[in-house]
Amino acid sequence: MVSLEASTFLIKYKKWVTSNPQGAAEMEAAVKWGSYILAGRLSNSSLLCEVIYAASRLFEMFNDFLIRGATAVPAPTPEASQRLKVMLSALECVEVLAEVWARQLWGEAGKWAVVLAIQLTKCIGRFILVLWHSAVVVPSPPIRPLDRRQAVRERQRKAEGVEGGEEVIVLAKSGRVMRSLAAAPPSHQRSFTPPTPLGGPQGRSEVKRSNGHLLAESLHTLRPMCHLGAMYLCGRKSWGPWALALAMDYTSLSLHNTTSAPTTKQEVEELVRRRISLLFYLIRSPAYEHITRARLNRTLDTLSRRLPPLRPLLRPLQEYIPHWQGIYAYVWS
Repeated sequence: MVSLEASTFLIKYKKWVTSNPQGAAEMEAAVKWGSYILAGRLSNSSLLCEVIYAASRLFEMFNDFLIRGATAVPAPTPEASQRLKVMLSALECVEVLAEVWARQLWGEAGKWAVVLAIQLTKCIGRFILVLWHSAVVVPSPPIRPLDRRQAVRERQRKAEGVEGGEEVIVLAKSGRVMRSLAAAPPSHQRSFTPPTPLGGPQGRSEVKRSNGHLLAESLHTLRPMCHLGAMYLCGRKSWGPWALALAMDYTSLSLHNTTSAPTTKQEVEELVRRRISLLFYLIRSPAYEHITRARLNRTLDTLSRRLPPLRPLLRPLQEYIPHWQGIYAYVWS
């Protein structure tokens, strides 16, 4: 009886999600913001916030799979590597929760044991994708969130009775993406920007990976493990692990920039994300203690004095930033 009710509820929920992708996105965002609102307000808020945040990300992944299945959106990766990418994406959703939980149960030693196990698992999984499944760039997370707005457009296109096959066609030799005539929008809404398949860029001519690409992705994949090993040898407050990780990041990006193999839009976006994430080194120890902390506190103090209405928001934020730094400064995803 209970399984029947659960099955009926799942069918109704799937129908609602596929009919209202944007509504599902708003519900996910509301759950995610709940973790920020509760931060620092309860005695055990760290673990509770991470439970809510991890649940919101897993909730988003689950809804994306439902929408892809209902709109016949192809999986963003071949079947052979799909399960591995799902596992790695789910692991990234819960890794901070696992670290916080381990710290509360077993202390600092337990936390770093869990960090090592998670990073080692991710390192092995990413190497499998690069070496066995010919991935040029492995994004973080490996399965990107679905574009819900385009999912809505796809549903509207089908509801209007647009026939004639796929919305886009990928030419076999050149890999060029073209919009099919049947799926073309009205003349007053047309643009000259190339169309993108709903599940992400699917068309790619056969890529011949250079040694530079392989070395670049290997450096990016090994960076967390090298950083942890250097911290064990030199200490958490030493500049050595920080400089080693930054050098590996910079070298990896430089090698990707100098190679000429074609990349998809998703891979280009991932490389842009990696360049922006170099700013994250400002909140890693010891750069945070020596450079960022004092300047950040002065900025927040100035904003609190000059903008009194924002003071109830800025003061708790200033008090909670050191706690966030201790948790997220070593999360490489």
